[in-house]
Amino acid sequence: MAKKRIRCFPFGGVGEFGKNMMVYAWGSDALVVDCGMGFPEPGQHGVDVVVPDISALDALGLKLHAILLTHGHEDHIGGLPYLWPHLKLPIYGTPVTLALVEGKLSEHGQRAELRPFAGPGERVHIGPFEVEAVHVTHSIMDACSLAIKTPLGLIVHTGDFRFDPAPIDGRPTAIHRFSQLGDEGVVLLASDSTNATRAGSGPSERVVGPALKQSIAGCRGKVVVTTFASNMFRIQQIIDAAVACGRRVAVAGRSLERNIEITQRLNRLTIPAGTMVPIKQVDQVPDHELLVIATGSQGESRAALARMAQGRFPGFQLGEGDLVVFSSSNIPGNERIIAGLYNHIYRRGARIRHAGMAPLHVSGHAQAHELKMMMQLVRPRYFYPVHGEYRNLIEHRDLATAIGIAHDRTIIAENGQSVVVDEQGVRHGDAFRAGAVFVDGASRDEIDDLVLRDRRILAEDGMISATVLISQYEGRLLGEPQLVARGVLSSDVSDECLGEIGRELQGHLEQLGQETLGDIEAAKEEVRLFVRRWCKRNIGRRPMVLPMVLEI
Repeated sequence: MAKKRIRCFPFGGVGEFGKNMMVYAWGSDALVVDCGMGFPEPGQHGVDVVVPDISALDALGLKLHAILLTHGHEDHIGGLPYLWPHLKLPIYGTPVTLALVEGKLSEHGQRAELRPFAGPGERVHIGPFEVEAVHVTHSIMDACSLAIKTPLGLIVHTGDFRFDPAPIDGRPTAIHRFSQLGDEGVVLLASDSTNATRAGSGPSERVVGPALKQSIAGCRGKVVVTTFASNMFRIQQIIDAAVACGRRVAVAGRSLERNIEITQRLNRLTIPAGTMVPIKQVDQVPDHELLVIATGSQGESRAALARMAQGRFPGFQLGEGDLVVFSSSNIPGNERIIAGLYNHIYRRGARIRHAGMAPLHVSGHAQAHELKMMMQLVRPRYFYPVHGEYRNLIEHRDLATAIGIAHDRTIIAENGQSVVVDEQGVRHGDAFRAGAVFVDGASRDEIDDLVLRDRRILAEDGMISATVLISQYEGRLLGEPQLVARGVLSSDVSDECLGEIGRELQGHLEQLGQETLGDIEAAKEEVRLFVRRWCKRNIGRRPMVLPMVLEI
């Protein structure tokens, strides 16, 4: 009988940012850790959500027992509405995380079995595993690392974490508990690599409060503060700063409203009576007494801040003397969109303050010194950097070797490359399919590669429609085809050019036999291929061609 071993299957979040999902297996028993989503890249037109492709799970032959969640950020729970119906597993998490998941699933008409983790230092039995949630600080409430007990030793999956010496809720990362886990014996540490390229340690979340207060106090008009909707520690500091400056607070953004309601219900957010005002009543509050917390820090076109910046938010207008505070960082790839948002805000007459001007934002991820501290606390036999692009994984491994972890006790394995841990060491296992599923958020439908390809062609090369009339009974062409271009530069395809294509297409079709022209589908294909090839040969583009062959 083959010896049992630990196997790790990264379905997302390793070699990339976002859509985090890992499967840990002991023998044929397995647990899913996180089920996140990502955002589309340029060129993925009409895609709203990207989630892990879990089609390989059936082929792996694993008995899945549960989904374990480290925290409630979208890149860790956002895939649940799309993947949970296929998995149908109980979901474990901390109170805030489970409350966020419950709301997210209910929006999609789903209801899962939600189970809270046991208390501090206690473990819950899930199949052959014992799992403990270890509290860590992050930019969302109730984040945790996971300690998964196997016969070979503990797996510690850090999730997103940092060591904040003075967290807003007074609940620091459980340093002593991690040290105790190290004493017990950690066989594998899978650790967050997001900030592995940043030296030192990050500042405490508490440095943001004074900077917010100073910015708000210096404004004589309305103040709008935008941040990530899930960061309730930041929301608490924004509210505290507003109250200290004599302002009432309104909230603009459905996700923000929902998260505030959840954390208030769990007694995790403190708001003095009389502070909040409904967003529809802000016109009744003097400008110098109003602060609005708005979603849309990344320039999302449908978010509250974008509508304010373009003068499209009902009952609220930015103007001279107003201030917009960006208490957030720019997600890589969003710089151009955010710059455009800045321009719209300035056109309204308002001014901007951001983290480049004052300490208005701190990262929720551990930097190099903190990452090394985690390794020194748990003292793993083997080290596996996760959560980050390839450069982050390599930098994180270099940190491990710098503190004395032997290079052959570390491993780099991206999505689709399994990892095996046994008494002989750590090594690569079999490769497996771990791609992405594209989702159109409006229709909740998955988008296949062909649809995505067509959307990309439409966006980049445009479309040409070609209308051809054919005699139904004689199978011959009736006049010159008519072509119309959409989304194609007139310098590339002018009216004269379209006329030339039409005349040459007419000549081509007239050379075809009566049998071909009499077959509508065959005639459409001839039209499509001729026009595309003509465009490729003469203008260097391949627009989408919409052939319309009509029998008369």
